[in-house]
Amino acid sequence: SAELLMDACVHKGVAFLNAAPYGGGLLARGPGATTKYAYAEADEGLLKRATELEALCTRHGIPLAAAALQFSMRDDRVASTVLGTSSRTRLEQTIALAEQPISAAFWHAAEGLMASWR
Repeated sequence: SAELLMDACVHKGVAFLNAAPYGGGLLARGPGATTKYAYAEADEGLLKRATELEALCTRHGIPLAAAALQFSMRDDRVASTVLGTSSRTRLEQTIALAEQPISAAFWHAAEGLMASWR
C-alpha cells in the first residue's frame, strides 16, 4: 500500500523505512487469524488479496510472515525494515523468517499475483 510513497522517496533521494512489514498483523498471522491491516479492519478486497498471497505461500511451502518480511528486505526502495520484538523467542522467530529460503519461482509468482491486483 506504500508503493507511491516509496517511489516518491526514491525520486527525492529520501530514505524509506518500513516499520510495518506485516501490515499490523495480517501478513504475519494471515487472514484466517486476523482481519486487521494497519490496525484497522481490512476491506474485502485486501482480505481477498491476503488470502491469495497466503495460498501462494502455502503452495511454495513458506510462511506468509517470511514472504512479507523478505519482500520488504529485498526491495531496493526500502532503506531499512524496522521490527519490534517482545522477547528473545520472538527475535529468534524473526531471524528464522528473515533466513527462510524463498525460491526465485515464488518471487516471480508473487510479482505476477501483485501485478494482477493493480
